[in-house]
Amino acid sequence: MKETPRKRRILVADDDPECSSFIRDVLTEMGFEVTVVSDGAALYRSAGERPPDLIISDLDMPGLSGGTVDALLRTADKTKAIPIIFVTGQSEDRQARLVEFRPGLQILRKPIQLTELAAAVGEHLPLR
Repeated sequence: MKETPRKRRILVADDDPECSSFIRDVLTEMGFEVTVVSDGAALYRSAGERPPDLIISDLDMPGLSGGTVDALLRTADKTKAIPIIFVTGQSEDRQARLVEFRPGLQILRKPIQLTELAAAVGEHLPLR
């Protein structure tokens, strides 16, 4: 009997319930297992306890920001290779400065477009 592959896990962190709900619904519909947290500390804790295949994180959250959590996750062997897609409502100027600081940073602008979200996730976790 052929074993069913496990669902790939995505951890979503956003303090905006509408945004996190939209992302969760889209990703669940795409066949992923989705966990949602609402702040940076919960993101850091959850990623360390049960490393996901991908993280989608707001840049600005209460407590630890998405960028701070990214820096912390990059220091641990267990989490340093997890890809992160950031979402933000920040200005394009601020986004450009962030990309200068960390080349390769992937940022989706709010309000998130379904096609952009699906394409960004597909780059890291191609559909089976």
